[in-house]
Amino acid sequence: MTTKGYFSSKSVTLYDTGGWFLVFMFFGLAFVGVIFDYFWNFLVCSLTLHWMHIDIPKNKRFIYCIFITILGLLIDWLYYELTWGTLDIGNLRMSAAFVPAGSRPLLELSTILIPAVIISLINCGISKWYFHLKAKQALLLGTAMGIFTAPWLIVTFVLFNW
Repeated sequence: MTTKGYFSSKSVTLYDTGGWFLVFMFFGLAFVGVIFDYFWNFLVCSLTLHWMHIDIPKNKRFIYCIFITILGLLIDWLYYELTWGTLDIGNLRMSAAFVPAGSRPLLELSTILIPAVIISLINCGISKWYFHLKAKQALLLGTAMGIFTAPWLIVTFVLFNW
C-alpha cells in the first residue's frame, strides 16, 4: 500500500530510552539522593542489628527502611526550612525559627541535634513496634539511626556556604 501526500516521504525514528533513564531525567539527582539515603538507612540498620546479635529478615528490614526513609526526608526537609530557609506551605510562611541570620557557626552546628533526636525517637518507636524489640534494643537502634542518618550534609553546606 502506498500513501501519497506530505507524510509519505518523511520517516520518524523512535528511541526506547528505558525506565531508569526517564526516572533520572524527571527526578534527577534528588531521586538518586533518595535511593542513596534508603540504602544508607538499610546499611546502618543492618549493621546495628548485626552488632546487637538480632536476626531480622531482610524483607522486614527493607520495608522498615522504606518508612524510615520517607519520614527521614520529611524531617530533613522541615529541619532545613525551619533552621535556615523559609517554609512556604500555601498561605503559611515562616522564616527561619531556630538560627537567626548571621549567627555563630557553633549555634548552627548545634541545631543538628534537633533532627538527630527526632530521627532517634521515631526509629526507636517504629523498631520497637515493627521488629518487636525490647525497649533497650529499640533505643540502641534508634540512637544509632539518629546519629548516623541525621542530615549532617545540610550543616556542611550551610557552614561552608556551598
